[in-house]
Amino acid sequence: MALSGGILHAAWPFLFYPVTSFNVSLNEHLPYQKQPQAQAGIAERDITPPPGLPKFGYSAWAREADGFRTRLKARAFYLQGPDQAPLAIVQLDLGSGSLPLHHRVAELIEATGVTADRLSLLVTHTHSGPGQYLGSDFYNVFGSNRPGFDPALFEFLSQQIADAVIAAHANRKDARFATGQADLYGYTRNRSLEAWQNNFVTPPHSDAMQAVNPTMTMLRIDQREGDHFVPAGALSLYSIHGTAIPPFTAPYHADVWHWISQQLEQALVDRQPGFIHGAAQATHADNNPAWQEDLRGDKEAQRIGTALGNHAVQLFHQLEPELSPTLITKTASRQLDLLEQTDSARFGLCERAITGAAVVGAANGDEVFPISWLPYFQEGWPRRLFTDHCQGVKQWMLSKLQLLLPAQAFPHQALLQVIQINDLVLVPLPWEITLESGNRIREAVMETLPADRPWKVEVSSLANGYFGYAVTPQEYQHQYYEGGHTLYGPHTLDFLMAQSARLSQDMQQQDINDIPAEQHFRLRTRQYFPAPTDAPLPERTWVGKPRYHSDDGLAGAYWEAQLVAEPPEQLRLNSPLLAAHCEDQIITDESGTLQLLDTGETHSSGHRYQVRWFPAQGSNTGLCKLAVHLPANPVKVRLSAALQ
Repeated sequence: MALSGGILHAAWPFLFYPVTSFNVSLNEHLPYQKQPQAQAGIAERDITPPPGLPKFGYSAWAREADGFRTRLKARAFYLQGPDQAPLAIVQLDLGSGSLPLHHRVAELIEATGVTADRLSLLVTHTHSGPGQYLGSDFYNVFGSNRPGFDPALFEFLSQQIADAVIAAHANRKDARFATGQADLYGYTRNRSLEAWQNNFVTPPHSDAMQAVNPTMTMLRIDQREGDHFVPAGALSLYSIHGTAIPPFTAPYHADVWHWISQQLEQALVDRQPGFIHGAAQATHADNNPAWQEDLRGDKEAQRIGTALGNHAVQLFHQLEPELSPTLITKTASRQLDLLEQTDSARFGLCERAITGAAVVGAANGDEVFPISWLPYFQEGWPRRLFTDHCQGVKQWMLSKLQLLLPAQAFPHQALLQVIQINDLVLVPLPWEITLESGNRIREAVMETLPADRPWKVEVSSLANGYFGYAVTPQEYQHQYYEGGHTLYGPHTLDFLMAQSARLSQDMQQQDINDIPAEQHFRLRTRQYFPAPTDAPLPERTWVGKPRYHSDDGLAGAYWEAQLVAEPPEQLRLNSPLLAAHCEDQIITDESGTLQLLDTGETHSSGHRYQVRWFPAQGSNTGLCKLAVHLPANPVKVRLSAALQ
């Protein structure tokens, strides 16, 4: 009865949820204005949704969002070389890319001249952002703690991301560029060390802190201001899972990535106040944040993110002598249906996706009692018998009952890309790529590049979609979480290596746009994003007196105040809301030090929220007052009782 109930619960959305169908039309060629000089534009938009939405990444162990600790951002980088078509790369504080999201944004930014093949959405893979916008029923149902594709959230994200690209296009100026790399150890660890060691006849070491991708890759952009150039922005890639914030945590949070981006922005605030730093994933799949034991949470996310941010500051300054007006861009984009590939193009890829039981057991560091310790669900429990199927040693979740779920319900339309920016080559892929898998893809692409310059090649995980994991065949044999979550079997990496290398080789001859012009999506739907309402907004007011809370070791010491405002369904978290007005500065809710939490309680004049302010450790800001923006006029504020 328990098993039947569990199966019915899992199958319910696939059987009874309504289907949303929509089309996206993409232009292969768009008119663009040719420029005599290389140009770049950078812009940022807030993509934090309203409270109450399911969150992606921890699946059933996630919680609906009850507010925010750090805002979620879209940071767009618009690049156009002389006599070249424009290119847009967007960094997103989201758990995953999404094929329909990519295509919808491409449709919305038509006026910029950027076509779908020259647009790439890179993500941070934070596990504290919204779900329900992905391109497959499987992950819209099981990737979050609530099931279904949310059309309203999807359109909100699409519009905000597109607006960032449009603003970057409008802000374009003559620019200079530099690319570089630098290594940093000590803040990440390999969470599946034994699986990684299986790649070698004699493992080079047994140090989880060394079995990581330590390389930070950066593109620095300076824009013309009058007769000189000033820092305008930077795009960075680094390999670290967005899991410093643990499961069962409710607020939206960009995780370590907030502080990685912020640290460089703050370092340049005096030199260039509008500077934007976007940081996204490289090959992170088995590379976790190295949080201190029993201290996982906000403070550890800030400690690790700040250290990586300081590393970005150093790398940024090191690139100053390398700045050049030269900008050469090439792109190759190919959309493949994995269910329709010929045998010669599959390179051993399985005919359909199958989920391993190890996925339910969760990854190392995220175990849930008792499931993670049960046979079959436990990591390192490969199949010993009947391994002649394409999926090999994988223990199938629910065995052959999984075949009742149509192959089309799993992700199967994959967008693969290779992007050249001067001597930097990005390989955005919609898989979570392990350390060694990334090394092999990087080497395969490097072999296709001309030997006339020192190329920097980096793979970016989960760009433009979500297909689970990609591990090496040797890692797959151990059936840790990453191997169980490699949906298309032990030769997924062989497929990605071959297809990425082919794409890079084709790009040497000309730009490649193998994306169908007409796209059709059908997804099981449930809306969580609140519908617009004309109901009057109550006045935002403070109630009671602020209280001080000592440091609990996880989140830090903070002041707490009670705010009465509009109900959660009317609250728009992508607009300015909170601030701390101190004698020498104003601290906004962009800083990561101000938190809003829905208490679930009502007040005679509205809905009650808890506001927390976490003053920087050792800071001496003097007399401060908490402030809340009035919805009708964001310039005005109401001040609470003083904090000191």
